[in-house]
Amino acid sequence: MITLVVFIAVLALTWILINLAYRAYLYKYPSISVKYGVLLVVKKSRAIKPSSVIRKVSVLWTALYVFALVLAVYTTIMSAYTRFTQKEPSVVILVPGISITGVDLVFVLIAVCIAASVHEYLHAKVAVSSNIKVKGFGVLVALLLPLAFVELDESSFESASKSSKIKVLAAGIAGNIILYFAASLVLLGLVQSAGILVTSVDSNSLAEKCGIKPYDVILAVNGTEITSISVLREYMSIPENTTLEFTVWRFNTGLKNITVFKPANTTLLGIRASVTPRLVLAEVLTPHIAFYVVIFTIWLSIVNFSLALINALPLYITDGGRIANITLGKRGGVIANSLGVALLALLLMSSRI
Repeated sequence: MITLVVFIAVLALTWILINLAYRAYLYKYPSISVKYGVLLVVKKSRAIKPSSVIRKVSVLWTALYVFALVLAVYTTIMSAYTRFTQKEPSVVILVPGISITGVDLVFVLIAVCIAASVHEYLHAKVAVSSNIKVKGFGVLVALLLPLAFVELDESSFESASKSSKIKVLAAGIAGNIILYFAASLVLLGLVQSAGILVTSVDSNSLAEKCGIKPYDVILAVNGTEITSISVLREYMSIPENTTLEFTVWRFNTGLKNITVFKPANTTLLGIRASVTPRLVLAEVLTPHIAFYVVIFTIWLSIVNFSLALINALPLYITDGGRIANITLGKRGGVIANSLGVALLALLLMSSRI
C-alpha cells in the first residue's frame, strides 16, 4: 500500500513539473504540446522520405503479419487449454504499479516506447514508400503510458490499392515481430545456461550464514552444474543432515567454494535468483548492471511479442481488425472482428494479474 501511494505521489509530481516546464519554456516549440495536464505530445510534421529497400521487401510485412496472426490464435488456444486442464493461468496481465513495480516498471515503459515508436514509424515508412501521404509522426505520454502515432492522409490511403493498404497496416506488426526476434537473439548472447544469479539474500537464512551474497553466481553444488533452479531444490530437499559444497563466482574475486551444512529440517537456501548474465559481461559491466541489461532485454522481447499478437488479432481497434475489413469486406470483417473479440475474451479468461 505504501509503495502504491509513493508511486502515485511521484507520478503526480512528475506531471506538475512537466506542466510547469511547458508553461515556462516548452510552449515555444510547435512540435511539443501538453493537453489536459496529463498528455505530452511530441509531433514531427516534416515529411518522412520513401525507401526503395522498404518497397522491395514489402511482401515481408504481410508475411510477418500472417505469422503473428497464426501465433496469436495458437497462443490464445494453448493458454485456454492450459487454464482449463491444469487449472492454472498461463498468461499474466501486466498492470503498472501493481504487477509491475520498481525498476521493472521503468524498463517496461521504455520497452513500450521503443515498440510503439517502431510500430508507428514503419506504418509511416511503408506508407510513403507506397505513395501514400503522411501528415505527421510523433510520440506521446498519456499519464504513464508512452505511445506513438502516425497521421496518414485518409484520402490518399483510401485511394491506394488494397495490397498497399494491407502492407501499411501489416508493417507495424511486422516491426514488433522483428524486434521480438532481435531481442530474443541478443538475449541468447547475454545469458549463460549454467548457474543462477543471486539477486537477494534473506535475513538469517542459510545463505546469509554461509556467506553467499547478492550478485554471486552459484555455478554448481557438490560438483553438479546448476542448469536450472530445480537442481538446487533437489539438493536442498535431501531429508537428512548433509554438507553442500557450492561453487560460486563473485565479482572481483572469481571462483570460490563455499561449504554449507544443511540440517535435515531446512529445505530453503534463502535466496532470490534470476537468469545469469555471461560472466565476461558481468566482469566488464559489474553483475548489477549486467543483470539490468538482461532484464531490460527480456522485457523488450515480451513487450514486442505481446504488442504484435494483440495487434494481429482481428479486433475493431487493431491493425488486424482493419486488415480483416479490407480483405473480407464489410460483412466478412464484422464476422472476423467478432471472432477476434471472442479470442481476446478467451485469452483474458485464461490470465491473471
